[in-house]
Amino acid sequence: MTDHQHEHHHPNGVCDTTGRHGMLLVGADPIYLSHLPMYVCPHHFQVLLEAELPAAARDTLAGDRARHGDGLYTFDPDEFPIAELEPRDGVPARTSLTGTVFRGHFERGGVPIAKGVPVAVRRVVWFRDVEQASASRGLPYLCFGRGEQVYLAHEVTTRPNFDQVLAVRFVPGTVRTQVGHPLDDDVAELRFAEAQPVAFGRDDGIERRLAAGEVATGQFRLTRSPSASRGFTVGIEVERELYLEIDELA
Repeated sequence: MTDHQHEHHHPNGVCDTTGRHGMLLVGADPIYLSHLPMYVCPHHFQVLLEAELPAAARDTLAGDRARHGDGLYTFDPDEFPIAELEPRDGVPARTSLTGTVFRGHFERGGVPIAKGVPVAVRRVVWFRDVEQASASRGLPYLCFGRGEQVYLAHEVTTRPNFDQVLAVRFVPGTVRTQVGHPLDDDVAELRFAEAQPVAFGRDDGIERRLAAGEVATGQFRLTRSPSASRGFTVGIEVERELYLEIDELA
């Protein structure tokens, strides 16, 4: 069992959420952090954060990406109670983390490129206890980001499940109402500071997941479009798969 997998319980059986909460790191300005969840205390949370690195760490990350390619990067924060990130009235109780940035997976041979990095948490994009999640009725993703940095994270519900993060783009001219009427919305105006649930017309499961190069219609049933249409669909092109984990959620 790795450090990331150790269970923490108080004597009364309540989960102590203090631990090493490793996170995927994507993007540049801003960066986004995606907690790597498992169905075990204290890691049973799916958390997405919008965050900011100090200038020196941003430069180090940019230089490393320029030399090695924009592959997998992770952030290994010092131990902290992840429950402190749960928003209260829209504001996270905890607004900073300190840790190490790795090229590669921090527990699977990754190389540390910046240590003791203070990270400012600008926004909690998503926070959910996966042990409390109900089974999905379709293939559920969470859409977040803006501009040239738009992402889909597979929504982790009941086990077995999988953790996947994709870099995507919205296809121009494809925004429609839920009944199929075209809308004049500019896809460049689709920006989500908080993660928005988006469904795809297929069953949930690892074998049905979205793949790089695929174009699929995303159904934003509860989200307003820029023109204020409540609920809309849009074509989404998957540019890259940034992360995929199956075994930890089996």
